[in-house]
Amino acid sequence: MKTITFYSYKGGVGRSLTLSNIAMRLADLGKKVCIIDFDLEAPGLHLKFNKHINQSEINKGIVEYISDFQNKDYVPKTINEYVTDVNYLGTLNGSIKLIPAGDIYSNEYWKNLSSINWKDLFYSEENNGVNLLLHLKELIKIDLKPDFILIDSRTGITDISGIAMTLLADSVVTLAANNDENISGTARIIKSLMNNENNLLGRLPKIHFVLTRIPYYPNPDEKHKEIRITRKALLQINKDGKLIDKVFVIHSDRDLEEEERFKINIVSEKTTSNQVVPIEEDYLTLFEELTKDDLTDDELCRFNDLRESELLIEEARNILDNAIKINKLKKAIALNSNSHEGMDLLALAFIELHNYDEALLYARQASEIDSKNWHYQYRIAFCLDELNETDEAKKILENILKNDNRNSSSLLFLGNIYYDKLDYKKALSYYLKVIEYFPDYDNGYNAVGNSYRLLKEFEKAFEYVYKCLELNPKNEFASTTLAEIYAELGNENEFYKNLQLSFIFGMNSENFDRIVHEEEVYKKYFKEERFLNLLKTYRIKVNLQD
Repeated sequence: MKTITFYSYKGGVGRSLTLSNIAMRLADLGKKVCIIDFDLEAPGLHLKFNKHINQSEINKGIVEYISDFQNKDYVPKTINEYVTDVNYLGTLNGSIKLIPAGDIYSNEYWKNLSSINWKDLFYSEENNGVNLLLHLKELIKIDLKPDFILIDSRTGITDISGIAMTLLADSVVTLAANNDENISGTARIIKSLMNNENNLLGRLPKIHFVLTRIPYYPNPDEKHKEIRITRKALLQINKDGKLIDKVFVIHSDRDLEEEERFKINIVSEKTTSNQVVPIEEDYLTLFEELTKDDLTDDELCRFNDLRESELLIEEARNILDNAIKINKLKKAIALNSNSHEGMDLLALAFIELHNYDEALLYARQASEIDSKNWHYQYRIAFCLDELNETDEAKKILENILKNDNRNSSSLLFLGNIYYDKLDYKKALSYYLKVIEYFPDYDNGYNAVGNSYRLLKEFEKAFEYVYKCLELNPKNEFASTTLAEIYAELGNENEFYKNLQLSFIFGMNSENFDRIVHEEEVYKKYFKEERFLNLLKTYRIKVNLQD
């Protein structure tokens, strides 16, 4: 079990985000990871994994662990009551557990934090704080059995940050922005960590220094700027003696300025564009340094296969030629047979080629790997429907709706299935649910209006089609439906006017060819000169054979 503390002298340098990216990559490599939020006054790890955590489950954390001991003389026999699950399943079935600072949204948290007497805890004659923290680490080892513990320390020079670094850590990652205050403050901390007088456990942690928010210079002629920055920082850290051997860099990234997100799982595109900031490569470089003595040759090989697989998938996304795309994706899943993302992209590529047997094969494999992803289930249903196994497709769509009755894609699909079976009342029931749940969805209103047309309820048909056009005045499908309503009512001028509008608004040959062969109302126009001239004018090519 290896423990790594992430520390920064000042805030705003990406410390918690760096830790989170490292934790995610470890989980992807099949490792069990425990992350601990020791930034008790400004905790944020729970927010980094917001999409993977049920916030309501956070009741206790480090603050309660310490305050329960100091105020109630309570020492837990298990750490589980302080642990929150992170619902992130790594590529190789690794896992992440979070020990948060506590429930920071409750008043009780701040009362407990203010009640902790750090001086008595660590500097009184009893000195129980050291044993309490060592007990914490032992409970984690016994109950969670992690391969790695990653600790998010607080900023500045405090008792809490010192505990997290000197008492609990095997390695310390110090992060700093490129300014004198950050670097000189970090240098003092590193010097203190390397002082044997502060060595409480008979060993010194390994130190890694990282400069963050460094501009990326894609032009080779400007690379000297970054070299100068890192050399200056190295000299500043080592001015009173050699403390570090190397400066790691994490570049600034516009994506992260707009919205914080995980980047270590995004493959760098720098091989195809010199304008992309390779922050994901920065994270990976740091990751490799932190784990170089902790991963076996097989694990490292697997790691490289995963990276290559991700690169191939990323390249495939931007390829229009399906043959080349399929070749790359097959190579990707050969390197990572658990890549449900690669399987799904293969399914989509075969769907575009109308090869539904192959598409179904890969859609099912994607779903087997990630059974909770309804998109994969939907893809299976689509392929089954195209293969005339409609009843099986219906069962899958109905199952999706059992878990999410507002799933618009499945509601529309089921509506279309019943529409194709000429069961317009049943189709209408699904379309009505779509606009009930999604009142701004214009095509949903058109689907309702078209169903009423086929049920010969023309007033209601007009009502819903016009609602569609209110939302989107240039909806070509709604204009086509209006044309069909007027054709049923025998109003030829309105039929041609609205049909022409649909072509103006973007109705193309492929969609119109499908429509004219689905709807009986068009057959009477197949030989009319006015109809044929309209198609010719707008270059609409359809097969008009009965």
